Amino acid sequence: MDSMMGIFYEQSSRLISELRTDFSNYHDEEKYGQDFIQEVFRVVHTLKADAAMMLYDGIAYISKKFENLLYCFRNGPKVIEDTKRFDNVLCEYMNYVEMELTKIPSGKVMKEPPEHIAKDIDDYIVKLKKQYKLAESNLMRESNISDSQKKARQIYYIPGNIVSAVTEKKSDEKEAEIQTAELYKNDTESENGVIVIKKSEVSKIRLAVAELDKIVKKLHSGDLVNEDFIKEIGEVQKELSCVTDKLTKGDFSVVAKKMELLVDEMAETLHKNIRLSVKGEECMIDKTKRDKISSALIHLIRNAADHGIEDLETREKFGKSPMGLIKLEFSQTGDNIKITVEDDGAGISSEKVLSAARKAGVIKDEKKEYSRQDIMNLLLINGVSTTNVPNDYSGRGVGMDVMNHNIKELGGTLNITSEEGFGTKIEITV
Repeated sequence: MDSMMGIFYEQSSRLISELRTDFSNYHDEEKYGQDFIQEVFRVVHTLKADAAMMLYDGIAYISKKFENLLYCFRNGPKVIEDTKRFDNVLCEYMNYVEMELTKIPSGKVMKEPPEHIAKDIDDYIVKLKKQYKLAESNLMRESNISDSQKKARQIYYIPGNIVSAVTEKKSDEKEAEIQTAELYKNDTESENGVIVIKKSEVSKIRLAVAELDKIVKKLHSGDLVNEDFIKEIGEVQKELSCVTDKLTKGDFSVVAKKMELLVDEMAETLHKNIRLSVKGEECMIDKTKRDKISSALIHLIRNAADHGIEDLETREKFGKSPMGLIKLEFSQTGDNIKITVEDDGAGISSEKVLSAARKAGVIKDEKKEYSRQDIMNLLLINGVSTTNVPNDYSGRGVGMDVMNHNIKELGGTLNITSEEGFGTKIEITV
């Protein structure tokens, strides 16, 4: 399992685990309200997006259908009254995704989702549409492009950075290496929820522990004075801290690769000329934080490529370079990481944002005068979207909401600046 597959596996497994926890917390409720619906929607929407990018069409397909079901409740009755039926469909969905995720470490090809799950969801949607008289506009709209018009998807080969285990048993030590299966050269990832530690790192830990044991014995025997004790303990702590960082931290190189593949695929699908520039991917960060940042970046890069970068004709009309540019930059100051996503596209229209916010019922005080920053902040509210025709990448106003949710969970902040006609910049600090 290469690094990118590893990140997808870990993130998706964590999301399903979070969803099960949320479900167990609400399970005894007579009705499910918007808080629960929103939490389920965030998970399903992110799983759909990630799976589609990694070409796991089964998970993406069934997640999109479940997303359609959730739109019935978000835009219709606002509550789930028939909790028993919803529980059954949700459990089917979670079980299916979990089952498919278990195939990733072994490299097995994912199969198409069972048709009975898709049928259960479709039948449920039909019932809700009749029960609450929901129009098609209340549901996630499918792409207007027919199958015959769609271009064939580009399949990318993602080279793994893996050391294969030796399959010949020569000694007890060699048998231990065989059981370890696949170890990463430049990074230590987790597999099936267990951290895989390299032999070199284990040796360092053992040496550090042995050194600590010697120091304690010297201290008890009186052979070590306080000044020497503090100095030697400090050296051991440094060594252990270095090993710990390697186990819990990673750089953004795999995330950058992921974004490059995403931009390549979108440029091909949207028929746009787009280049992604990446800087500072060597910055180190806690892997849990990196996973959440990666999910947020997917939404940001999608928005930049889909809504930000104009088509060739429009760019030529305004005297812009035919090649649209998206900049992704990571930088570190002390313990803080700053991530910047900037494009040279169309920018964000204040008028469109205000109109979308009114349509979503977000604006309560029409007399209030909104500053440019106030208008940008409206984009972070669920349901606010300036896109008239949604597609497989974006357009329902959920991407920015998911991103904001993830960053807030990390205790981070974000800032959006945009100039109409000249592009958009989003800065995240965690």
